[in-house]
Amino acid sequence: MAVVERDVLARLLPLLRRAGVTVVAGTQKNLVLKVSASGSASQVDLKVVRQRLSRSLANRDAAVARMLYAAPSATPDVVAAAIAGRFDLVTEDPELVIVGGEMLLRSEEPMRRHISGRPAWSRSAVLRVLALTARPLQQSDLAAAISVSQQTVSLALKKLSSTVTRDEHGWIALDGALESWMREYPGPGGTVGYWYGLDDPATQANTALRLLDELELKAVVSGDLAADSYAPWQLPATVRMYLPEIIDFTVAGFSPAEPGDATMTTVVPEDPTVALVAAALGARSAGGHLLADAAITLWDLLNTSTAPTAGEAADRLRDAISGGGFGV
Repeated sequence: MAVVERDVLARLLPLLRRAGVTVVAGTQKNLVLKVSASGSASQVDLKVVRQRLSRSLANRDAAVARMLYAAPSATPDVVAAAIAGRFDLVTEDPELVIVGGEMLLRSEEPMRRHISGRPAWSRSAVLRVLALTARPLQQSDLAAAISVSQQTVSLALKKLSSTVTRDEHGWIALDGALESWMREYPGPGGTVGYWYGLDDPATQANTALRLLDELELKAVVSGDLAADSYAPWQLPATVRMYLPEIIDFTVAGFSPAEPGDATMTTVVPEDPTVALVAAALGARSAGGHLLADAAITLWDLLNTSTAPTAGEAADRLRDAISGGGFGV
């Protein structure tokens, strides 16, 4: 099931790149864009809209700094306003990129996408933490691991009554809780960057992490490399890491790539619990960066890895998780 906001963010960088626009730096709130054709750079505020963008929605931001709207689709008058230079626009349905009043990319055929509600990140994280933890946990333990209030945890536990239970010592996950989480988790969402490097995955990761150290930013390493740390089984085939902001890795020798050609994927996740739970549960790599928790690593292994033995590696990681030791 696709969720429009996550689809738009996941495709934002590839769409801009195809349009000849480079994201030099930025977060999920603002970006620095460089248009290859002109060489000019500009800073924009990023506004993700979860529905068809209309002028009434766009006019709400008329008094703020220059805006780049990312939306699943837009009305014709919004497209006309973007061409008039009033704001920048990226849509997925159809694929459309307008920057500085220039139509840089436009596909002909619109797509039909299902719109769903915003994921319940905290509730999902409560189940994830319990599924990874072999001992009973108090609400205060869960609140600390996810950095939310105990009231938020209490509400989440009520909605998770089919997968968790309480004994005299605290809350525990029922059998099948991890698989239930795996089925329901929609993925971390967010802004995705695709990169190509010539070195082996471990060397690529080290190169990328050195750049992040220089920038005083911390990554959460997931996918093949994290799985290899938790339960060694296969040679890592790809690099996947979660970042606090968008980084241009061309300065470290990487080249922008299409998703199918990428050897390294970077994600500024929509799910805030990726980094929070990693800090509470995840191990640290030799370079001091965090590993994603074992459940996120398992999800990435099954959903993003291109290694031919990813399924077998996932089975090995599942076995390791069932043995405990990955929780609070």
